[in-house]
Amino acid sequence: MNTDNIDHSDEDEIEYVSKSELKRDAQRMRDLAQQLTELKPSFWPQLPIGDNLREAIEENVRLSSHEAKRRHLQYMGKLIRKENIDAIHEFLALQDSSSEAYGRIQKQQEMWREKLVKGGTALNDFIEHYPDVDRQQLRNLIRNAQKDLSENPEKPSTNYRKLFQFIKQVTA
Repeated sequence: MNTDNIDHSDEDEIEYVSKSELKRDAQRMRDLAQQLTELKPSFWPQLPIGDNLREAIEENVRLSSHEAKRRHLQYMGKLIRKENIDAIHEFLALQDSSSEAYGRIQKQQEMWREKLVKGGTALNDFIEHYPDVDRQQLRNLIRNAQKDLSENPEKPSTNYRKLFQFIKQVTA
């Protein structure tokens, strides 16, 4: 039999992965699943995941046995493989106060607060960036923060913090 005419191009594309590497990858998926289960339930609707994984996260709360939780994390690790892992990591980074992404967002929110309190065109710029914002509530918070700062510029007021929380909620 003549083997000269056999196409071997498919063999060049096969990538072999060691069993240890497969185990490390499975462990990374379980660790990611563990991080998702440790999030506050208020963050669950915002997660960039499918319904099956979301239901698995909710199911994890019900489990009490250590062994059941371990098996469930394995199951969740399998579900995570079908998700956009980069989007999940990005979301988790935004929730982690020690991450660079969280710091960047925090600085941007503080910048908006400073601009809004100073006045000028900042309100229109903010509304242009976030058109769904409750404009009346934003105007009231800005006015109250400006009033408190004019009375006592040394100490940030409650209204100043409320404005920041509102900006944080809108920009999230």
